[in-house]
Amino acid sequence: MTTYYEKIPFVWEEPKPLIPVPERLIFHSLNDVSIEDFTAAISCAMSSSLDRSDQKAVRELGADEVAAKLIAQVSNDFDYEPQWWQLGYNNVGELVGFIQPVIYRGCRKENLEEGTIYYIGVVPKQRGKRYIYDLLCQATHILQKIGVWQIFCDTDVLNAPMIRAFQDVGYRQFASPWQRPL
Repeated sequence: MTTYYEKIPFVWEEPKPLIPVPERLIFHSLNDVSIEDFTAAISCAMSSSLDRSDQKAVRELGADEVAAKLIAQVSNDFDYEPQWWQLGYNNVGELVGFIQPVIYRGCRKENLEEGTIYYIGVVPKQRGKRYIYDLLCQATHILQKIGVWQIFCDTDVLNAPMIRAFQDVGYRQFASPWQRPL
């Protein structure tokens, strides 16, 4: 049994042109949807996450509780506006996934911010259609528009779809994978 998980760190660095967002999804912000709907989307995606730390948390606490804790803890270290957090829907109105772009508190440099995608996910029913690329483009676009000059992210070494999305959007791996105990 694996007793650790590994994450690959990625970074997006400016200056780059504003990233175009594919038009396959319709986005609704936290201003337009309830926090309960947003939490349910996280729970749904997390229930079959490829991230081993998420898998362990879901086994121990259940997806609903893990999603609720994720929402509750975000404001400890990060700032965000409700319009940045969005649910993405396909053209027939089905939920595809969600994005949670945030900025690091206290990491301003020359009036520019550092940010991250706090969490991002595609619901199981919509996986395999490369929607993670669309979601990552939207999250990156939002952070670019608010003046983020670096976006730091990571993903489990086993999450091939997310790794590919980071690479395709223009993020670069900036260090060797790091390990943490499960």
